[in-house]
Amino acid sequence: MRAHLLAVLALCLTACKGPLPGDFRPVQDSAKGSPRVSVSLNRILSGRYRAIAPACIGQQYTVSDPSGIQPAGGLSMRPGQIVEFRNYQPDMPTNITALSSPAPLFSPNLVKPYNFQSEGDETYSYWRYVFPQPGVYEYFDTNMGEPGRKVVDSYYGTVSYIGESDAPKAVVCVDAPNCVASAECLAGNAPAGTVCCACVSVCCTTSTHCTADKTCLRGRCVDRETGE
Repeated sequence: MRAHLLAVLALCLTACKGPLPGDFRPVQDSAKGSPRVSVSLNRILSGRYRAIAPACIGQQYTVSDPSGIQPAGGLSMRPGQIVEFRNYQPDMPTNITALSSPAPLFSPNLVKPYNFQSEGDETYSYWRYVFPQPGVYEYFDTNMGEPGRKVVDSYYGTVSYIGESDAPKAVVCVDAPNCVASAECLAGNAPAGTVCCACVSVCCTTSTHCTADKTCLRGRCVDRETGE
C-alpha cells in the first residue's frame, strides 16, 4: 500500500511540472459580499419549471430615434457588483458558464452541500460572482442541452467548453458608471475617449428598448430575421 501511494505521489509531482493547457479554465470561488440580485436556476414557479430566470439583467433604454436614447427601467449593473446564482434543485448538477464575455465566468457545480441554504420550504445551493468590467455576459448551464466542444484536462479533470451551445442562455449586462448612450455610440463613431454604454439594445420588455433592426423576445433584444 505504501509503495502504491508513493508511486501515485511521484506521478502527481511529475505531472505538476508540466505547463497547463492553453484552454484550462479553473472554476471560480464564490465571491464575498452582498449580491445586488439573485438569479433562480431549476426553479418551479406557479407550477412551471424554469431553467434560468430572469432571462436578462441590465439597464434598459428607450431607443425612439437616432438621437433619443434614454434609460427606461431594468436593473442597472455596474462593475464590482455581485449576482447570486441559486440552484433550487441542489441534487441536480448545475453550473454557470460563459463562453463569450468580457471576463472569465466559470462556476463550480451548484449541488449540496456546496453553499447549501434554506429559504422557507425551499432549499438551494448558491454561487456569487463579481462582474469585474462592463459588457454583455451571456451564460448557460453546461449540464443542459448540447454544449460547445467539451475539453477535459487529462490531469486535473477540469472541464471547459469551446464554441456555442443550444442550452438556454441568459444575460447579465454591465454598464460603466456615467457611460454615454448616444447615436454616435450606436454607430461606432463616438469621439475618442467616450465611454459608451454597453447595454443599449440588450435587455428589454418591449421592442422600443431595441434598435430598429431588433425585436424584444423573452427579455432580450434579438435580430428580427434570425431571432439571435
